[in-house]
Amino acid sequence: MSQRISPILMLCLSFGALVTGCGGGSLEAVSTSECSTGMKWTGGDSGNALMHPGGNCIQCHADRGEGPKFVVAGTVQATAHEADDCAGLEGAQVVITDANQKTYPLTANAAGNFFLKAGDAKDFAFPYTARVTHGGTQWAMNTAQGTGACGSCHTVAGANGAPGRISPP
Repeated sequence: MSQRISPILMLCLSFGALVTGCGGGSLEAVSTSECSTGMKWTGGDSGNALMHPGGNCIQCHADRGEGPKFVVAGTVQATAHEADDCAGLEGAQVVITDANQKTYPLTANAAGNFFLKAGDAKDFAFPYTARVTHGGTQWAMNTAQGTGACGSCHTVAGANGAPGRISPP
């Protein structure tokens, strides 16, 4: 007996959770005056790799006891003071180099989110440095970091010496 796959399911299987939010939740078009990229997360707390760009992924996952455990996680935004839940820069390359000089190349998803799961970094050693490349521009953090919770410092206003979001200079 053959089974027919629905067009929506086929789209999800083909493109993952890019914008349609196949795993629940979605990015939706908004004005560029609201979010520089014209996209915003509207899926609430449904589990999805696109969820809550700009948030503190590590803290939220720890507080709720849900979702994957991350060693490093954050969002590459289009501007330094982007609002919470505004999608960031898809395709930005983030290279994390740990204290043992092991590199972890990561690519920002459609929401600008990047993350290094604990299971993919068993021997990860703090502190680490980070370098981001997007659109031919490269920028790096000035100091090594002892926490992988990028969203704890890279907030709308910036905290703990961060100038705001992770964004191009």
